[in-house]
Amino acid sequence: MTLVRPLVLTALLALVPALAAADTAAATAAEPFEDYREIYRDLVGQHAEAVVTVKFVMSVVNSGNEQRIEDRTQAVLVSDDGLMIVPDRSVSLDFSTFGNVTPGQAAPVAKSSDFRVRLAGSEDWLPADLVTRDAELGLAWLRLRQPAGKLDYVDLAAGIKAEPGMAFFSLLRTSDEWGGVPVFRPGLVLGETRTPTFRLLVDGVPGLAFSHDGKPMGYVDVDLASMMRSRNTGMGMDMADLVLRMTPVDKVAAATAQAAKLPVAGGQ
Repeated sequence: MTLVRPLVLTALLALVPALAAADTAAATAAEPFEDYREIYRDLVGQHAEAVVTVKFVMSVVNSGNEQRIEDRTQAVLVSDDGLMIVPDRSVSLDFSTFGNVTPGQAAPVAKSSDFRVRLAGSEDWLPADLVTRDAELGLAWLRLRQPAGKLDYVDLAAGIKAEPGMAFFSLLRTSDEWGGVPVFRPGLVLGETRTPTFRLLVDGVPGLAFSHDGKPMGYVDVDLASMMRSRNTGMGMDMADLVLRMTPVDKVAAATAQAAKLPVAGGQ
């Protein structure tokens, strides 16, 4: 497994400047607002119950050797029967897309299993299964096996269009070390691109993005492969590409509607 750790480390290091840029977004997005207290209260009141934690086991196979790593991610419930969105990179990761692969040697591939979800206010880890994934959008969908009653969720159909210059807010849940409490982070839509497909370019943190009044605007994530391919290590320090991407909420909603019709992957 000598190749896996450097590649994973390199990928994680690529996240540092992007996530550090979130601090810039916080300062920039803060300018139109003198006080975030009402926004925080509204977001937590509307959506905190829908933000949950997911644990999983990622199996990384390299040259016939397997390494199993337990990891975690954020998820957002998008239906009252337990359908949720997670970033696709937490489900499957092909390291060949990062480049720097040794010629003649297969790149490591990571696949996740054993998904467990802890709902807000619960101590129990509930099993969930993969429904489907969309590598182009960078999204995947899990479903709780046996939800107890109707769950709070985010209605993606009630979203609004995000445009450059708009502020947004991401609602996250901390680890047990901080009590599993909801926190929020402001972000800013910086621009848009149609290369290779339409995406909004943003400063912020990964997760579902909301407007100041709680309307979903899109899903923010880091494009690891793109960052690795375009990283600039020269002295010019071109920072323009150090951004995250936002998939507009209408695309997320359409893909989620299709996922809601599917059984779990593999017919489980």
